[in-house]
Amino acid sequence: MPARESVPLRLARGRNWTLPMALGLSLFLAACAIPPAPKPTPAQASQLRLNISGRISVLTGESPEQKNLYGGFRLELLAGGAGHFDVFSPLGQMLARARWTSESASLNNGRQTQDYASFEDMTEAALGVALPRAALQNWVRGEPATTLPFTRLGDGAFEQLGWRVQPRFEGGRLHVLRAKRMQGPAAQLSLVVDETSAQRAIPAASSPAPQASGSASATPESATP
Repeated sequence: MPARESVPLRLARGRNWTLPMALGLSLFLAACAIPPAPKPTPAQASQLRLNISGRISVLTGESPEQKNLYGGFRLELLAGGAGHFDVFSPLGQMLARARWTSESASLNNGRQTQDYASFEDMTEAALGVALPRAALQNWVRGEPATTLPFTRLGDGAFEQLGWRVQPRFEGGRLHVLRAKRMQGPAAQLSLVVDETSAQRAIPAASSPAPQASGSASATPESATP
């Protein structure tokens, strides 16, 4: 008789373990079935206000006359193709402060501000190499400019506008960007990204309408936060 009782006891214990294990397995499979957040499309990415800071290195020319610019940088990309790009010396001294929109480009070298006819002319004055606008608008996002011809290569690299671009990501964010000019004078650009933040760009507020002339003063409306 005792031998007969031991069998259902062992089976009962087995059934008690099976239910939690089955429940845990179902929860695990359900979690695996949740798809990752979709990557923003180029159109969506262009509407994000992107702030990037890190270290920059620019090599131009061939040895032994090769020139090297090394320091820190801070890049802010705004809506509508506008941006700010600051370059610092390794000791933190401001070397160049570039500003551009879709229609203008200017550079402050710490002594004066000068306007330039093109984005390429501005970056050549700032860095010693003429960079295409796509370099600081699209490549820094790890992607080519989709409105311009490009060729996909292996390992995430691509060629565009005579440059070979190799982005490297860590944790889903761009960590290193290397670009080498394949046509024309030798030039290499390297960016090591230390910090990145993105938020939806807020359109610039429109200028207030002029007040009507008269003896009575208009009551100003409360500002929108």
